[in-house]
Amino acid sequence: MNKNVSILLIDDNDITREVLRVVLRGEGYNVVGEATDGGSGLDLALKLRPNIILLDVVMPKISGLEILPKMKDLVPEARILMVTANKDQETVSEAVKAGIHGFIVKPFNAQKIIDTVAGVVAKMGK
Repeated sequence: MNKNVSILLIDDNDITREVLRVVLRGEGYNVVGEATDGGSGLDLALKLRPNIILLDVVMPKISGLEILPKMKDLVPEARILMVTANKDQETVSEAVKAGIHGFIVKPFNAQKIIDTVAGVVAKMGK
């Protein structure tokens, strides 16, 4: 069932992306692309039109929070989950105001990733 769900990973940390990729593919999700900053992430999102985007908050060049409004405009059908080590309330409320669909907080465990993504998928009505 998860094979129909395409996911794009946007995170500057190779290890973070690898963990997310391995966990999500292990659950049968289709990880369609990976980017290391907001700008290239947006380009990929426009090209791939993923169902879900996992977007890191803190990245060089263009941060997740900076690119978020553009993503919402240009890829409105994608569900966006912010990946953050930052439990800072301001960051959280800023992202929520911008209309994200959830958070994955680092350091994460596999089950938390799976549960969070599954919750979003359930709401997609797939």
